[in-house]
Amino acid sequence: MNKPQSIYRKDYTPSEYLIRTTELGFDLAETQTIVTSKINFYKNPKSTKKTNTLFLDGVDLELISILVDKAKPDYKLVEQGLEINSLADEFILEIKNRIHPEKNTSLNGLYQSSGNFCTQCEAHGFRQITYYLDKPDVLSVFTTYIKADKQKYPVLLSNGNLIEQSNGGATWHDPIPKPCYLFALVAGDFVFKKDTYTTLSGNEVVLKIYVQAHNIHKTQFAMAALKRSFAWEEKRFGLEYDLDIYMIVAVDDFNMGAMENKGLNIFNATYVLASLDTVTDKDFIDIEAMIGHEYFHNWTGNRVTCRDWFQLSLKEGLTVFRDQEFTSDLHVRSIKRIEDVKTLRTLQFAEDMGPMQHPVRPEHYIEMNNFYTLTVYEKGAEIIRMVHTFLGEVGFQKGMQLYFQRFDGDAVTIDDFIQSMSDANNFDFSQFMHWYSQSGTPKVSIVSNYNQNDKTFKVTIKQHTQCNYFFPLKFALLSDNGTELESGVLIIKDKEQIFTFNNIDSEPIPSWLRGFSAPIKLESDLTFKQKIFLVGHDSDAFNQWDNAQQLWLSLILAPSSIDQDLFFDAIEKSLKNTLLEGDCVSLIQDKSLICEILTLPSERFLHQQQEVIDIFEIHDKREQVINKIIQRFKSLFGKIYSNLDTYQPCEPTSEAVGNRALKNICLYYLAINGEFELVFEQFKSTNCMSDKMESLKALMVSDNPYKNTALDEFYHEFKNDTQVMDKYFSIQSSAPTANVDSIKSLMQHKLFSFNTPNRLRSVIGSFSQNHANFHNQQGYELLTDVIIKLNQSNPQIGAKLTSVYNHWQRFSPELKALQKQQLEKILAIDDLSNDIFEIIQAALK
Repeated sequence: MNKPQSIYRKDYTPSEYLIRTTELGFDLAETQTIVTSKINFYKNPKSTKKTNTLFLDGVDLELISILVDKAKPDYKLVEQGLEINSLADEFILEIKNRIHPEKNTSLNGLYQSSGNFCTQCEAHGFRQITYYLDKPDVLSVFTTYIKADKQKYPVLLSNGNLIEQSNGGATWHDPIPKPCYLFALVAGDFVFKKDTYTTLSGNEVVLKIYVQAHNIHKTQFAMAALKRSFAWEEKRFGLEYDLDIYMIVAVDDFNMGAMENKGLNIFNATYVLASLDTVTDKDFIDIEAMIGHEYFHNWTGNRVTCRDWFQLSLKEGLTVFRDQEFTSDLHVRSIKRIEDVKTLRTLQFAEDMGPMQHPVRPEHYIEMNNFYTLTVYEKGAEIIRMVHTFLGEVGFQKGMQLYFQRFDGDAVTIDDFIQSMSDANNFDFSQFMHWYSQSGTPKVSIVSNYNQNDKTFKVTIKQHTQCNYFFPLKFALLSDNGTELESGVLIIKDKEQIFTFNNIDSEPIPSWLRGFSAPIKLESDLTFKQKIFLVGHDSDAFNQWDNAQQLWLSLILAPSSIDQDLFFDAIEKSLKNTLLEGDCVSLIQDKSLICEILTLPSERFLHQQQEVIDIFEIHDKREQVINKIIQRFKSLFGKIYSNLDTYQPCEPTSEAVGNRALKNICLYYLAINGEFELVFEQFKSTNCMSDKMESLKALMVSDNPYKNTALDEFYHEFKNDTQVMDKYFSIQSSAPTANVDSIKSLMQHKLFSFNTPNRLRSVIGSFSQNHANFHNQQGYELLTDVIIKLNQSNPQIGAKLTSVYNHWQRFSPELKALQKQQLEKILAIDDLSNDIFEIIQAALK
């Protein structure tokens, strides 16, 4: 095959032509769809090219007819598109083509999901619909006419406002110019939940959430979350919605979480459908955050969009930061921060260590779908958070206002955003741009020295990096009773910096990197006892958790280096506080925080701490610590569980969530201790999905008399609920008792569907992270067979699964050799997709 070619950021040039208006027509039918387009092109005054030739992107399209200004043009079909020659400076292009959504398993472009039509156009899906300038910096006003069988497809939706509706037809007009990646179309048999929202300026916006009829009862939470998103955006950022209607459509078959198409968001149903008896506490938070994220894109992504795909973090990093703030403002900020940092350290830091490591703004790609990564999203959000820390809330909002004033309606770059922040605050961010151009996670060390004679505390901070990063380091110095002696933000910009604190009467305990103020790996000279002190006394909840994690890490990997009893004494004190009456636990979030402190670092995170990954050694060492925890605290876990296992309404309030979190981690440890009757009793008696799921997980820790009964009962109760069945499959694939034979059996289940990404992720994706049971020849062969099959049907999902092999070179020799064999086997297949090829060649390189 021809080796796929990389696309480079340095080669960006403005399009020679731009588009004023786009009129689209869709004649939807069971065996084909006819697409017509009428596009008004004009010369781009910013283009440096002087030719009169236009190349239009097009993939898997059957051209029926083409006219330029009503005449047949000089054109030819070429690989991946259409070339038209001898064009005027302005002209009207009319094209008719045929596509087959009913055969489209890639779930890009126009495809069918559960018999309904829907689209996914980001990043390059629109070229699978019709010939077009499929570039994010080519914006157009769209008008869309949809025709379909009214009986089968009574609901016909597209972007913008509904202009006209007739028997079997609908016309939509979006007055705000947008790139084609934000185009959306939905046609199917849906019902909707309707509400309205009145903006600050008094405009009434119609809100509709479209779902299949049997799911309409699970839309109330999503609608409330959408209204909270509107209100938060107005209060925090002063931004209002700009159309008459805002729509969400939930579909089961979707490669990603959701898509922010202008005015018509298409969602993976997992992130819309919610009721107390079908989703967990975490699901409620995730659904609210996802709905907020896509709505916030209306300004950071839609009104101001990316000039090119290398700027993806311009919209995604910024919008992730905004949805994180949304959740933090509405719920418990400290717990949200801990969860976000866990994701970053476990997944994004691993990405930085692997063959697909790349800067937040990549310099090249082969397949853009491979760069919707944690680096672009989560690390991108951390960069925005550092900007916010430097400028403060007032300064950050000044920068946002200037950004929108300058660029509303434009396609711009990350540099444009940072320059707006700089100009609005007279702040120099030039050195800060290393965060966008350098890959990898910066390593920083801190060494401190207290001088009793002159009462100074001197701190030396070193960057062990190729370049000097510019970042904020939040800190506090605590006295031996926990009083803050000093606190603030250190500005780090040099290879080595020394900070001296004067008039410190006794040696302080420093609390470094509070709130995780920069995405770095920090090594400090904190002693074991100082870390224990911070777990119990730091007012920064993130650092309480972080120091506990460091202690767990030492206990797992180097148990002789710490005093286990002293650490466990500190944990016991916190646990006993939860049993006391009154205000002994002063903050609602404390139970959630204690749950986080009791949760050990994941095996996946522990792998990062080894130069050579020994899957089974790590698993065994972690299990040994779990057993030590049970030996020390089993009686206390039983008391706490009994104290919290009282009837309470299953509501997603912060207090209730914290109670359930602590109760269920106690139940998990009790299950490992063999108390399965207690676990089964919770499973049988609860109507709350959080409690039911946690008890089912606890029953899966080993073989016991209740395990299969619980699985059977769960299945029969929820077998008609698609989203709950994803949990059913995932919990079995993640179980300590899972193996290749049980996974193959799940894949033969009547409810398993290879072409549904959520179901595939719940089985194969979950099993691939079940480290002790997946990492063997049979596990690898199963994964490879799935990847090869996906290469033809859905290479985007196939590439995500291929990345499981990314760290093969760091494994123990036997597993390293087995993984390399699988990579070479995949590379040798015919017609390997760009998506999978890019992952494979990077891993083998």
